[in-house]
Amino acid sequence: MCTGSLVSTRAVLTAGHCVCSPLPVIRVSFLTLRNGDQQGIHHQPSGVKVAPGYMPSCMSARQRRPIAQTLSGFDIAIVMLAQMVNLQSGIRVISLPQPSDIPPPGTGVFIVGYGRDDNDRDPSRKNGGILKKGRATIMECRHATNGNPICVKAGQNFGQLPAPGDSGGPLLPSLQGPVLGVVSHGVTLPNLPDIIVEYASVARMLDFVRSNI
Repeated sequence: MCTGSLVSTRAVLTAGHCVCSPLPVIRVSFLTLRNGDQQGIHHQPSGVKVAPGYMPSCMSARQRRPIAQTLSGFDIAIVMLAQMVNLQSGIRVISLPQPSDIPPPGTGVFIVGYGRDDNDRDPSRKNGGILKKGRATIMECRHATNGNPICVKAGQNFGQLPAPGDSGGPLLPSLQGPVLGVVSHGVTLPNLPDIIVEYASVARMLDFVRSNI
């Protein structure tokens, strides 16, 4: 399971590694709260477009070969839907950023996803499938990266970061958008106590995104 963002009536923005599997994407669901919600609206995918810069990792994953390097800055994909989403149903398209929309270190941001939450006191909710939002802070990437990703750490007063199932989820300056980044993966650095999460920058990949939605 991954998270994604509707960026046009027929296109969902997510992470490349979410679709680069030997198994195909079988369903895209728009849910109010819970995975499996009977009120959810389900769509069949018609195709997948992976950012060219991420294709080396994608091909390795699809062929079950070891991935030589992490290409988190390019970890973006578009899932095309077989039918247009009915925006009258309450689902809405989130806006794309401008090319200059790259948040500087220290910026507070929202993270959103259906991923695992070990801090949830309800055991039925810990394994994910519940839409949640959190707060985090942009930081300077202090380690070697590929593709110039956006690095995020837990905010000083928040302590929240993406977890399994949140991959592909959006990084937002506000809950109204635009979508600044897409969750790629977390890294652990010896000089920092918390996991750092790398997001593929949508602004830096804007040509690819716009040409495929």
